[in-house]
Amino acid sequence: MSFICPVCGYPDLDELPRCESTGGSYEICPSCGIQFGYTDEAAGNKEAREMLYRKWREEWIEGGMVWKSRSNPPAGWKPQKQLEKIT
Repeated sequence: MSFICPVCGYPDLDELPRCESTGGSYEICPSCGIQFGYTDEAAGNKEAREMLYRKWREEWIEGGMVWKSRSNPPAGWKPQKQLEKIT
């Protein structure tokens, strides 16, 4: 099973980014670079995290939607298409 990044829509996260009972997964999205449980931890509540995710998304888009992982993006990676999953 894979999960979708709430920031950029990347569809292949290994873990649920955040769960109310356990908090952030500490997984780093290879597409936008956010680390759940670290980058979003100080946001506190759900509304504040959603605002943080929007801001992170805007900065990622403004920065050219660059693949953040040191590994190569998947074949045929299209950041514009993955954004459609969350917008």
